[in-house]
Amino acid sequence: MSLSWSKNGLVSALKPMDWQFREPASGAQMDAYLQMYRLDFPELSGVRHFAGLIQAADYQIAVQVWRPQNPRGTAIVVHGYYDHVGLYGSLIGFCLQQGLNVVTFDLPGHGLSSGESASIGSFQEYDEVFSLILQRTRGGLGGPLYVFGQSTGGAIIINYLLKRQLTKAQSPFAGITLMAPLVRPKGWYRGRLVHTFVSLFLRQVRRKFNPNSADTEFLRFIAEQDPLQPHHLSVRWVGALKQWIPYIEALPASELAVTIVQGDNDNTVAWRHNLKLLAQKFPRQRLMMLPGGQHHLVNESPQHREQIYRQLAEWLLSDSNPV
Repeated sequence: MSLSWSKNGLVSALKPMDWQFREPASGAQMDAYLQMYRLDFPELSGVRHFAGLIQAADYQIAVQVWRPQNPRGTAIVVHGYYDHVGLYGSLIGFCLQQGLNVVTFDLPGHGLSSGESASIGSFQEYDEVFSLILQRTRGGLGGPLYVFGQSTGGAIIINYLLKRQLTKAQSPFAGITLMAPLVRPKGWYRGRLVHTFVSLFLRQVRRKFNPNSADTEFLRFIAEQDPLQPHHLSVRWVGALKQWIPYIEALPASELAVTIVQGDNDNTVAWRHNLKLLAQKFPRQRLMMLPGGQHHLVNESPQHREQIYRQLAEWLLSDSNPV
């Protein structure tokens, strides 16, 4: 597939992120990128798009912001492992339809950000990046703040909350939504043993594009057409996960309320274990189980996405107008 944009060309055209939002993102490369990933939202009038770079945890992080007219709050969206902002159009569009600004960014080693492909030395590097994004968002955008995390994005949010033992009064968030959150991946007992052996010899392992959604068009796109898609599993990333899991499982419980959306046909994370653990860590939680739902919930079938977003819209409304 021929492209009218490239990662290097697009990143080289980005300036430091302007948190006063004076100049919308522009240029042929950016326009082509937005159109390819359907992030231009022609059906939503009055939405302005901004993009830029920040330095965080020794990485150059690509940040994107969408601002609707008369926003009633702001959503931060955190993507999952192997993913990037371009794959999150459905969730970004949902938030915009709810009248929310959207702030999102590519994790280190993903998308338009710098770093070894799909790798990290420690999950606390993710925490450092997320913390800075949160700080900049709170300084640049007003209104109630909501956060959404898919898979590893959910793990990053869980880490942020439990690490700091935030009280309800201290929490910056009006709403917290974890979608198929990662704690342990499926087959973790075997996986960590394999990692111990493989890490002696290899830095990366060829990725298998296992089905994780009922949307066959999405699965074909990421396997065959997405130029920002990693094609290897980083052994270093697995090592960071290996250190992070016992750390997060040992932390005390939180008083914060969270919303969890989980499919019962998820073959990527050990969702039964994870839900049991998260019920202990966050006793104040709402759980939406999605019958037949696989792992990549923001790119599930249109029918599943409609179910998810209908419920989330109801909860957002109730959170905004408490009895």
